Amino acid sequence: MIKTVFLSSDYPHEKAIDDQINSWFAEKPDIELIDIKFQSNVSAVADSGVSAEYWHASALIIYKEAEKSK
Repeated sequence: MIKTVFLSSDYPHEKAIDDQINSWFAEKPDIELIDIKFQSNVSAVADSGVSAEYWHASALIIYKEAEKSK
């Protein structure tokens, strides 16, 4: 059966997206990877001398689970 899992990270406050992906694969050694869709966004804010950057990354993992014997 084909399935998906969505992972996201708001850097630097959460675990990096590549670490999340690697951890997820370590927990699912028997899956067959079909594809990974990756997206990254950076935004900056500056107002009255206050500035900040926001980094967001996400990944959609498309995979196939082994069929269970009946």
